[in-house]
Amino acid sequence: MFRKITVDICPQCQKEEEELLRQARDYLRDNPQAMIYDFVDQLEIEQPLIERWVEEGRLVLIKDPEKEASKPKCASCGREIKEGQTYCRTCLFKRLQGKETLKKGEAEKEEVHEEQKARLSGMHYKRDG
Repeated sequence: MFRKITVDICPQCQKEEEELLRQARDYLRDNPQAMIYDFVDQLEIEQPLIERWVEEGRLVLIKDPEKEASKPKCASCGREIKEGQTYCRTCLFKRLQGKETLKKGEAEKEEVHEEQKARLSGMHYKRDG
């Protein structure tokens, strides 16, 4: 019923490892194309430790930077999108919402413009309300 989580290192070593992981994530945020050897050279983190984090899903590295760079990206936010698309779903939704708001504003302007034309044409009418 209950799962016991076991750690095979002491609490102090675990804290040090978590700090290294934080440093690795910060480095990866600044250098998204970084490979394992970059962590070993720049941060002096042992390769087996990095490989374990990747295996556990705690650190995500790009396997082939050239292949990753060739994938289509959203024109607005840069997220990965499917071939043939220009925007991701989120940005597309935001753009469509913006156009709807714009259309409503244009419709109101058109209504005011029609009233002004009617007044200037000499034809007058009384509106209820």
